[in-house]
Amino acid sequence: MDNSHLNLLRQVVEEGFGNADLYVIDQIMSDQLLEHQFGTRGGKEGLKKAILSLAEAFSDRNYELVHHAIDGNMVWVHYRYTATHTGPFMGHAPTNKKITIDVMDIAKIEEGKITEHWGVPDRFALMMQLGFLEPSKK
Repeated sequence: MDNSHLNLLRQVVEEGFGNADLYVIDQIMSDQLLEHQFGTRGGKEGLKKAILSLAEAFSDRNYELVHHAIDGNMVWVHYRYTATHTGPFMGHAPTNKKITIDVMDIAKIEEGKITEHWGVPDRFALMMQLGFLEPSKK
């Protein structure tokens, strides 16, 4: 098991997304990054735009690593993400609500760089906690 692969992905999530540190993205992500996260286009530059958008919308962002797995050059992580909605997000004004969601990230690592990334946040839980979606009446 290569923990250096895990450490690369942890830096992207905890420092890149958590602290909006774009330098980390420039250093760790390949210039030819294939970004598979829904709604995030444009490789590394698209990922940086997504990070800045989240940093504008959510304060006191924290990622707590819950689980991880490594298989060769592939790494999977499960994070518990907490934050407060203090800026505009998806066309909605700030609610100042605290949220907690699960986030899964997968990365393919080649020659010390992340060449492919899949980010899978629980958007339904996020939207419900912010009051953007109504719970089922069943």
